[in-house]
Amino acid sequence: MVSPIDLLNTHAEMLCESGEDKVPLSSDDPELTALMALAERVKAALTPVRPTPAFVEALGRELAQTEAPAVEVLPTRRRPWIIGAAALGSALSFLGLFHLLRGGRVLRKVS
Repeated sequence: MVSPIDLLNTHAEMLCESGEDKVPLSSDDPELTALMALAERVKAALTPVRPTPAFVEALGRELAQTEAPAVEVLPTRRRPWIIGAAALGSALSFLGLFHLLRGGRVLRKVS
């Protein structure tokens, strides 16, 4: 069985294809039939519009003259500090694990 979404997608693709009119799809579901009929009415009401060559040329010139936004580069001075902090954290984690595996006691608060 074809899902309603697949049926609507196929119907929309058929409406968008140029050339001969395709045989409209049908459905037993009244809501789907109404949606497909609405899509056909919308397609019939809309007319394709192409931009004028003058507009395309003006837009091309405007885009060519527009400067690209500057890319902010983060300073590289931060990197050694971050790498050092990560190395220290890793070393402390390793030492804690080593201590735990050697049979070290976990510190407990004595009341």
